[in-house]
Amino acid sequence: MKIAIAGFGALGSRVGIKLQKAGHEVTGIDGWPAHIAAINTKGLKVVNDADESKRYFMPVVTPKEIHGTFDLIILLTKTPQLNQMLTDIAHIITPQTKLLVLSNGLGNIEVIQKHVDREQIYAGVTLWTSSLAAPGEIHVTGTGSIRLQAIGDGDADDIITALNQGELNAELSQDVMTDIWRKAGINAVLNPLSVLLDASIAEFGTAGNQMELSLGILNEIKAVGEAVGIRVDVQDIMDTLAELLKPEVAGAHYPSMYQDIQSAKRTEIDFLNGYFAKLGAQHQISMPINSLITQLIHAKEDIVRVKQAKTQETFEL
Repeated sequence: MKIAIAGFGALGSRVGIKLQKAGHEVTGIDGWPAHIAAINTKGLKVVNDADESKRYFMPVVTPKEIHGTFDLIILLTKTPQLNQMLTDIAHIITPQTKLLVLSNGLGNIEVIQKHVDREQIYAGVTLWTSSLAAPGEIHVTGTGSIRLQAIGDGDADDIITALNQGELNAELSQDVMTDIWRKAGINAVLNPLSVLLDASIAEFGTAGNQMELSLGILNEIKAVGEAVGIRVDVQDIMDTLAELLKPEVAGAHYPSMYQDIQSAKRTEIDFLNGYFAKLGAQHQISMPINSLITQLIHAKEDIVRVKQAKTQETFEL
């Protein structure tokens, strides 16, 4: 397949090289000039668990520089930037283009529907991880999987086949909205708590009260899920969290929100814990833990950005 990956950061890069190795024609789309330049001149450096590195070469361009048509566009742009990304790449989207969104957070499908027909949209969740160590360099650890489903009446078989040719462990979901909420629940635990506790996934697991913290977040999400008709299996999420804590799975990984904070970027908290808290308020459901976590992450964003602004005269607050 001819595939474009919109959002060629840590995870987009990992997915891209796996698809390229399987023989697909892959083009990355990203907005970070240094990252694009590094990959286009020196190749994408990939460092694995054993600290071994290899370089891969593939074209990466900005949204406005991309041209041609594609069979599939995989959307890994962070939710706050998704609408702008789709606007900027509108010229490469035809009625035959399939769009698969694997971005974390809630609200992505609603954004995509503003740009393309519902029959072109495929939504999924992934447990693959990756860290962006420097422009043009990612560190990969553990394994992962992808579950996806057509939002309309589209056929996802060719997408699943392509992903599995890249050994991405993809399978068809029978209820992708439940899967998305499940993944959002996992992220609502690991992402903000990794920031607030300054911990990797495995390090979070060493906290004596990590189960209590996780259950507090998830039980609130379950309550709001019941109000909107989404089943949230708290025990299933807790079992998945226990598996992710293992170093060989994802334990050595620092979640994307932690990476964003380290880079003084705005996070996706409003599309995770903040989204659940807002939904709870709409349904008169008390969400004190998710509300507090959202406020703490926003405070952390401000503190880190002000610190960086003091060392960079041109830094934009």
